[in-house]
Amino acid sequence: MTRQTSDPTPAVPAPLAAWLADALGDPGPFTLEPLTGGNSNETLLLRGRDGRWVMRRPPAAAIAPSAHNMEREHRILVALDGVDVPAPAPGVVCADPDVPGAPFLVMEAVDGHAITDEVPDDYPDEPGTVAAIGHAAIDALAALHRVPWRERGLDGFGRHEGFLERQVPRWSGQLERYRHRDLPYFDEIGAWLDAHRPPDGEPGILHGDFHLDNVLLTPGPRIAPAAIIDWEMATIGDPLLDLGLFLAFWGADRPDPPAMPHVQGVSRSPHAPSRAALAERYAERSGRSVEHVDWYMTLAFWKLAAIVEGAHAQYVTGELTTPYAARLEHDVPRLLREAAGFAGIA
Repeated sequence: MTRQTSDPTPAVPAPLAAWLADALGDPGPFTLEPLTGGNSNETLLLRGRDGRWVMRRPPAAAIAPSAHNMEREHRILVALDGVDVPAPAPGVVCADPDVPGAPFLVMEAVDGHAITDEVPDDYPDEPGTVAAIGHAAIDALAALHRVPWRERGLDGFGRHEGFLERQVPRWSGQLERYRHRDLPYFDEIGAWLDAHRPPDGEPGILHGDFHLDNVLLTPGPRIAPAAIIDWEMATIGDPLLDLGLFLAFWGADRPDPPAMPHVQGVSRSPHAPSRAALAERYAERSGRSVEHVDWYMTLAFWKLAAIVEGAHAQYVTGELTTPYAARLEHDVPRLLREAAGFAGIA
């Protein structure tokens, strides 16, 4: 899982090194290097004497502790191990408070590109490349949504009954925990979502944060999915919410400036396939209807706005000082304006 690394962390504490040596069968010594990218769980490259892995652990300041449950993230990787879905192989999970850095999980390190707004240098310099990138991501998503999750031991992993009905009260309630400014369209969109809610479909595995840089694509020149990563939001629910988020971030027909312009910026190429074309490809490969895709796009951006406004609240109080959190001053209202546009109320 090779996002770029930044400066190495301090030496691995001896108790952690001893735990890793026993769990991984590698005597070490071990090093940990932060991997750039992502704004949720902390992701590090773990190197030993005989191999390398990725370590995931909660951030220092967690907005929603349930989103940083290492056992849940490990469980979904175990369920996907051996099925036709690109995902890192599960390693080990540690929840022992006596082990430094716990809770954390260790998984396979997968080589690949986490693409944002630039085509990798080792991909073909031709018009079809951006289409191939979009197709690879959609194919990975469709494969995930075909998984027979009950057969893979995921009963009880999420409450799929009434999933769509719970969305507006859940995320409205979460926003109220840290609401600190006026957010135009938020309440209007919530009312629209409730009034236009589609019927419940067949539940499936929902990644919960599916966009292009959470899908590692193979190093070039061949373009294919290598691994879907960052599973902390995964549950069992309506998987079309994943499609809605991916398509909401996709394409050149977004406002200028769009919300979070770095995310899937590569898709604003004139050679990118349309949202409609990608939705059709998804429907063919997943066997699911995309009739209400605009509703899911609306929900995806509205929900995302409710979640990340928590990081902006932490920025305002000085608890979080990252450039990402600072940009949310404008990105959250932009998410809501785009969501209102999908709903036809802006």
